[in-house]
Amino acid sequence: MATVEGLSARYANFLVHPLLPGTGVCQVCRGPAKPGCPACWQCHEARRILGSGVADAVVPLSLSLKNEQYANELWRYKNTAGPQRQYFRMGLAAVLWRFLVLHEGCLAAHCAVPGFDVVTTVPSTSGREGHPLRTMVAEMVGVTRDRHRDLLTPTPDAATLARAASASRYTSSVLWGESVLLIDDTWTTGHHVQSAAAALKASGAGSVAAVVLGRHLNTTYGDTATHVERARLRRFSWDACAVRPWSHA
Repeated sequence: MATVEGLSARYANFLVHPLLPGTGVCQVCRGPAKPGCPACWQCHEARRILGSGVADAVVPLSLSLKNEQYANELWRYKNTAGPQRQYFRMGLAAVLWRFLVLHEGCLAAHCAVPGFDVVTTVPSTSGREGHPLRTMVAEMVGVTRDRHRDLLTPTPDAATLARAASASRYTSSVLWGESVLLIDDTWTTGHHVQSAAAALKASGAGSVAAVVLGRHLNTTYGDTATHVERARLRRFSWDACAVRPWSHA
């Protein structure tokens, strides 16, 4: 019988821990930042546009490197059919499940909340019906299934906003101070996730923390290759804390 540990085990061969915030590392998304700058340009822009509406914490589960295995699977779980699609969805659901079992408590402590009351996902603005990430979080991942709520809806103008951060990209159901764990599959600019966080806060959410399966990076862009080489120096371990420089083992 398949288990979460069994289904997720092979991913340890190609997942890459994001670097912890510091010199040259964005304190928000863990991507490359110019020396002396606490955040990359995209995260700086999101903060400028959305202010306190941005997520209180962002934790990428792994780097997702263009043309490499993990990025390939994050594409295939949405764009293949039949048994292959189910294979990738089950694998990624197991990865998310295992990660949250080990690290959700630390993320909650980082946000100074006892836990996350509600779990939701960032909806597609491309018109995709039945997004597979929603299926994974609402039906497949045991630690999120009972807390899942469909909170976010794209506005009629969402598709015209491209990747820009905007408080008018999504609307949210009313919340009454609940802490929300917001999940997305891929962070490129992060503006969809941050726009979703802003909508949740505008509708009454307390703390909002974002977990993304993959922080997408293209190693041919600028100094990204050097950033990734630094990240690869640490061998992937499921026990490595997502927000602190220690292990849970």
